[in-house]
Amino acid sequence: MRSAPVLTPWHHEMKQSVRGRVKEQVLGRTGASWEDRLQEQKAKKVQAMKTIEKEQREAIKAATEKGIEKQQVYSPLLALRSAPLASFAEKQAQRQEERVKDMEDKVRSYHITRGQILEKMRTREPLFRTEDVSAAKTALAEARRKRQAELQAEEKKRWEHLEECAAKGCQKRQTLYDLHNSPSFDARLARAVERKTQELRDLEKAQKDRIRDAVEAGHVKSAAVSPLSACLRNPPDNAERQQEILEERKRAMASIAAEYFRKRDEMLTKQANREPLFSNDLVADAAAALEGKAHKLKQEMAAEQLKQRQHIQELQNKVLSRPLMMERNYGIAA
Repeated sequence: MRSAPVLTPWHHEMKQSVRGRVKEQVLGRTGASWEDRLQEQKAKKVQAMKTIEKEQREAIKAATEKGIEKQQVYSPLLALRSAPLASFAEKQAQRQEERVKDMEDKVRSYHITRGQILEKMRTREPLFRTEDVSAAKTALAEARRKRQAELQAEEKKRWEHLEECAAKGCQKRQTLYDLHNSPSFDARLARAVERKTQELRDLEKAQKDRIRDAVEAGHVKSAAVSPLSACLRNPPDNAERQQEILEERKRAMASIAAEYFRKRDEMLTKQANREPLFSNDLVADAAAALEGKAHKLKQEMAAEQLKQRQHIQELQNKVLSRPLMMERNYGIAA
């Protein structure tokens, strides 16, 4: 293994010298770094803040002194402070005089308020006049009379209904007697089921007879007027029928083939004479238009990029020039 080189003070001095020169060259070409500019702005802002704070402290001190002077000159307590101290008897006499005046004012106010209340009570309007009370009594009596008439009419209708129900009950007494002496529910149900079953059997027999007669009549009519009856009497020659079917199929195939060849010739002619979808002129115009759009889009993108760079530069300048909260963020004492 190779041994580590020994660094002498000369090496350290040479290293510091090279580092200082490189830093000076970079600073001369690119300008101050972000940290240096930040520290410079920080120092300027701190000095400005100290100056503003000093001016504000002086203004507050001058305002305080001026306020103290005005307070000593225009204070309402100045007369009390300069007045001689009164004795205990004088203070008691002053308080008694003030209380007597207060009591006189309260008594006067009470008499005035009492007179106003009595005057209002003498001149107030009654809640209910005699005419209104009489009209209300008359209305209540009329309503009572109408209600009594309605109740009497309702009572009369109910008595009539009860008498009618009693009369109907006497008439239906024999019916109720017959109902109580009638057969049981099971017996009546069995009799009704037997009667309904017999009716359904008779109906089914009648429908079967009607269907049989209709089928026989249909067979007879079909044998008499059917178009196949002649064929049944004189059966056709199968060879001739097959020949006719074969001829019909040949004619159909010939017509289909002729239609196919006609449509094929039309399609080939249309393909040979059709115009191209895109001509050379249209393709050249479209290519030129696309190139123009691409060039215009590049110009717009370049302008947008330049605008964004300018905006970023403005933001950086604003960040450098805005006031900073040095005391809180960096612990700098004012």
